[in-house]
Amino acid sequence: MNNNIIDWERVVKDYKKQYDGDEWIHEYVDSLVPIYYGDILYAFNDMTFEIAEHHIGIPIWEVMTECIYNEFYNSFMEAWTPFEEE
Repeated sequence: MNNNIIDWERVVKDYKKQYDGDEWIHEYVDSLVPIYYGDILYAFNDMTFEIAEHHIGIPIWEVMTECIYNEFYNSFMEAWTPFEEE
């Protein structure tokens, strides 16, 4: 799942249909992160990310999924904010 092709407004609407509050957002976004290496690589490919010192010794797929999760979470929350203001 590439972040550029995800309709985050639709994703937020789907989330709101399933859950009443914001307590499950982390788990929901985590469920959107790909689990297969090819899909992880595809989603990560367009991202700009710099390996930090705390990433040393961690398998690259874990670093990539962390980056994808953070990017997805930020995009979800950007789409979430207008819904909260209504």
